[in-house]
Amino acid sequence: MRARLGWLAWLMLVAACIWLPWHALFEGNGPFVRQLSRSLAWKSIAECLLLLGTVYGSLRLRRGAVVLAALCTEVYARRHGVDVTLALLAAYLAGMHALGRCTAGILRMSPGSTLDIRLRDTVLGLVTWSAVIWTASFAGAGSLGAIRALAVALLGGALAFWFWRWRSEIAVPPRPVTRSGALLVASSVTIVLMLVAKSASAVDSDALWYGLNADRTLFGNGGLFHDQGLVAHVHFYPKLTEALQAPFLGLGSASLVTGFSLVCWALLVVTSREVLGELGVDGIRAWFGALFACVVPAVAASAATPKGEVLAAWLCTIGLLAGLRLRHGDNHRDWLGVGIGAVLLAPLARLTTLPYSATIFLFIATVAVVRRTRPAWRICVPIALAAIVGFLVCLRTFQQAGVALASPDVLVNLQDLLGWHLHDDIGRYEPVFRTPFPGGLLDSLFGPAAYIHQALFWMGNGWIPLLLAGFALRGWRWLTAPSVAFALLVGLSMYVLLYAYRYGGDGADGNYFIVPIVLLHLVGWAGVFVGGHREPVPPPFSVGAVAVAAFCLFMVITTANWLPGTGRLDARFDRTPFDELRALAGNRFRTSNLGPLAAVLSHWPPDSRMLGDMSVDDGGYFPVRYESLGTIAWARPPLLQDKVAILNLFRGHGIRLVALGRDPVAAVGERVRPVLADLVARGEAQKLNVPGSPADLWLLEPAQSKSQPGNMGGRIRR
Repeated sequence: MRARLGWLAWLMLVAACIWLPWHALFEGNGPFVRQLSRSLAWKSIAECLLLLGTVYGSLRLRRGAVVLAALCTEVYARRHGVDVTLALLAAYLAGMHALGRCTAGILRMSPGSTLDIRLRDTVLGLVTWSAVIWTASFAGAGSLGAIRALAVALLGGALAFWFWRWRSEIAVPPRPVTRSGALLVASSVTIVLMLVAKSASAVDSDALWYGLNADRTLFGNGGLFHDQGLVAHVHFYPKLTEALQAPFLGLGSASLVTGFSLVCWALLVVTSREVLGELGVDGIRAWFGALFACVVPAVAASAATPKGEVLAAWLCTIGLLAGLRLRHGDNHRDWLGVGIGAVLLAPLARLTTLPYSATIFLFIATVAVVRRTRPAWRICVPIALAAIVGFLVCLRTFQQAGVALASPDVLVNLQDLLGWHLHDDIGRYEPVFRTPFPGGLLDSLFGPAAYIHQALFWMGNGWIPLLLAGFALRGWRWLTAPSVAFALLVGLSMYVLLYAYRYGGDGADGNYFIVPIVLLHLVGWAGVFVGGHREPVPPPFSVGAVAVAAFCLFMVITTANWLPGTGRLDARFDRTPFDELRALAGNRFRTSNLGPLAAVLSHWPPDSRMLGDMSVDDGGYFPVRYESLGTIAWARPPLLQDKVAILNLFRGHGIRLVALGRDPVAAVGERVRPVLADLVARGEAQKLNVPGSPADLWLLEPAQSKSQPGNMGGRIRR
């Protein structure tokens, strides 16, 4: 009777954890009520359920299971035009793993085909490949074409050598013979395909800011160290992620660029499974626990954007796994170099992981000292490579912005003490919002609609019922294990940072906290299953866990990138990933009527510097190097404060084109329009005719600025 009451309480708690955010988001005045009124969302959900059912059913067959499951997967991927995307991403990942395997062979690290060894080699490959990209860029050979050639030669060569030298390590996973194994594979396949289809059919403004137009705003016709004459602070963040996406930039594909985040998400799932193994959970339960931790909207929805959060979170988790591996003695001392190299790179992928990477670094160092890990020369190699990458990444920012790290604000202030000052013509990220406490705590757990970015990237609350179930089943002693206590401490630190630090947006973005989110869910899962490997899973627990995961995935498919579903349900099977950005731009321009303007701009070189009062959602699709005047007005107001400042902006940043909408209430545009009229009167600009466009376009004479070869129309910043 007591057990039944306990499970009833568990189910009621799970229901509350689901219903409260559902009520806030999808009912009444919730931000996503309209999403559910569109048939596109439900058709996409039905399509994903059909894929899940067919793959699961195929894997349960005794003959032809894998072939039939692969056929079902290919039908879905071909309809969305992402099968080529998945093949190229798989080849890219395999190439980095092979490069890491070759590096490990040179360093005489222990070989093997276990998951942890595969992860170690993948990290080595990523660090080595990053060092190649940044060193080549620093040497002046870092154009997109050169990086693609390097990728084909180096990664392709490493893959061929690995296949020839270590082909005995290649093993095809066996077909799952249990229902739970088939369900795990079917669920993983469905989630991956849903996320890549989402990235091919919808992007948000951040995607256009960070990655999808990096071929123009970051590389231009030069490379990473070429100043592009931009203003917004986002262009001066550490660009480790964009450098790793470089082989896919400029190909017209959204899913290929964004797909690198999906690759990192898959690696995060595998690493989380290994962390659970270190916490005492093994087998199929560890796989389900890892998947459960990574379907939270803040994690899974980030895999459908080209930003670096998932890469940074994976590198931090690798660092945690390294610390846990070092507990087992000198047989695992290679993880010392791999773990430190990973946490050194993590903040360069996303600066919001700085506190977590620093904490995990201390954890690795403490374990190494306590266990008296013997040093070896090969341990220093990945650390040295990561240090080289870190130096070059920060050097790029220093050359162009005057500081090594252009954010967060507190680090910019600390660099002022060193005499490093952010250039006057570069925007600064100054956080002003502090999340209220305790009201903000309840909203982040149960009412994410209170903050728009938490609504989209909800942190989740599935760890709460898991943690309480762990207390009920195991008591509190399982928390005294150092590894569990450390993971829980890092997880709970999310709430300290959320309320103690100021952010640029009210309530902060949930995707800032992927590392603690994953760790909280892993600790909760371990609390239920630690030490109970042979005990059957009670049906109420399975029902509750599946319900939480299903709700999280429902949020992702209906809200990620602000689009319900994964694209129109049609019978087209001729899509290719290289037409995605053109199709997305066409859809956007049909709404904003900016198609004629974009057509005129297509005749200009991609490195042409342009300003306009269109939002990033529109201007990010323009085929030139565009920056929004609204963004500049927000990031660096003095640049637009008067006529002299606007003229200096035009001339000092090599502006060739300016587009302004004909909206009389557009304050920024009306501030700039008289300056343009004066330039036309003096013969220094001309107004171009763009028939059918709701915006006017001006061509400015080439800016008279101090430039140098390869500066790509920008200027030397001082």
